[in-house]
Amino acid sequence: MQLLLVGLTIVLIGDALAQRVVERDAEPHRSSAESEVSVAGLRAKKITAALTFERHLYTKEKIKGDLYSYLSDGLKLYSLVITPNKTSPDDGFPILIFGHGFHPQPKKYGITNNGVTRRPGDYYRGIPERYAQEGYLVIAPDYRGHNISEGFEYTQRDSLSSSYYASDVLHLISALEDLPSANSSQLVYVGHSMGGDVGLKVMLATNRIKAASLWSPAIGSTPQQALYYGRYYDENINAAVDSQKLAEYSNRINAVYAKLPVAISVKDVDPINHLKHLTTPLIIQHARSDRSAPYQWSEDLVIQMNSLGKEFLFYSYDSKHHLFKGDNLEQAFQRDLTFFDLH
Repeated sequence: MQLLLVGLTIVLIGDALAQRVVERDAEPHRSSAESEVSVAGLRAKKITAALTFERHLYTKEKIKGDLYSYLSDGLKLYSLVITPNKTSPDDGFPILIFGHGFHPQPKKYGITNNGVTRRPGDYYRGIPERYAQEGYLVIAPDYRGHNISEGFEYTQRDSLSSSYYASDVLHLISALEDLPSANSSQLVYVGHSMGGDVGLKVMLATNRIKAASLWSPAIGSTPQQALYYGRYYDENINAAVDSQKLAEYSNRINAVYAKLPVAISVKDVDPINHLKHLTTPLIIQHARSDRSAPYQWSEDLVIQMNSLGKEFLFYSYDSKHHLFKGDNLEQAFQRDLTFFDLH
């Protein structure tokens, strides 16, 4: 899988640039804590939603897939719901939310190579289904602007997009009681790549997730991601990075922040700065030679969690694959299942 399919297109905004953004006009602003894209804003947000059954999608020997919809910030979004094909426990199936990674063409998320809509698409095909085969009711949301879900404009907001997607997942969580045969008190999360960033923001805003697994998470700070992806996409890769080059990388994010109606900085948005609020135990799994989301970012997350006394397990894989394959994929599944059983 090439970086294009999983990396985030983001750029750097330094303290001086951030200052220019928040002082772009003389109008009064709300504080960053009230911004819907900041971690504080997500934590303070009052959220309610309801799930609506749309249609049955498919039936297999051990699982069945259905399409549900719900409203998130006034946008109609869709989600695949995969239910085990067996009698549910008395208190319902435990729920697993699967957060997918970045898609370069959001409207084609969940579209197979043959052009047929079949969430979550060929790349992730067997992953959510595998958890359902193990007894979880699995929910794989589109995020806004993906497939036929409304809100495409939010997919064009660079590093801020994942904050809007986190709001979508929080709305979904608020509506879990609407699912038949589901135990909304037994909720876990698995996020891959950008889905790790989305999930981490969700877990900073709610304590309803009992345990979570982050696969190859793209959770570096905005400056880290800006420099890494900026260099990756730079045609003149051998050129030195100086202040002018960093300013060039900052242009897009500068424009995005300038459109916000609130004063905000990247520190307000980056989840790595707010881990004190994390209550969910994490298992983090990452290949050492992953180029799409650097392994070092997971190391940084683990170091920060350890310094704060947070519960975690960290597994490394001698591989370059951004999405695990073969024996590594099976091992990642088994480690998740064991970790979730403990919580």
